[in-house]
Amino acid sequence: MGRVNNAFAYDKKRAKRMGKLYNTIDFNVNDKISADLFAKVPEKPVVGELEIGGKSFKVTYQEIDAMMSTLQEAKRAIESKYRLGLMNK
Repeated sequence: MGRVNNAFAYDKKRAKRMGKLYNTIDFNVNDKISADLFAKVPEKPVVGELEIGGKSFKVTYQEIDAMMSTLQEAKRAIESKYRLGLMNK
């Protein structure tokens, strides 16, 4: 599998400011999946492993979409709460 973020290359000082999980987030692409299998049933095969906080999760392509959508909505909710002055002071 090929890594996406190469977490070992992160600047330690910057990572400290960004949060304790920041430099633990990575994704390993499943290089063993065949193009034929992916084309025929893209929702079934594991396309890689998400790594975060020392844990690893095998995921499908659709699960990646769901994670991206959830995290984008989380960011929007946080930004809206900030703009509306609804965060604790």
